[in-house]
Amino acid sequence: MTSPDPGDRLMRVGALVTFAGLLCTVIAVLPFLLPSISLPGAWWFLSMLIGVGLALVIAGLLRSSRSRRIR
Repeated sequence: MTSPDPGDRLMRVGALVTFAGLLCTVIAVLPFLLPSISLPGAWWFLSMLIGVGLALVIAGLLRSSRSRRIR
């Protein structure tokens, strides 16, 4: 079994954070579909996790590509 590339763990964490942000976004949009539901504004800020996760994935991709270029 080979050792994982340096950016693999960063990409996995970024994918999980992006998925969590997507779930928060779906929950934040629910009051538009079901007006009887009232949610605090914090859900909108939690939906910003999508951007944080995508930034982590891109950073992992860059780190992985740089480590392969040096070898």
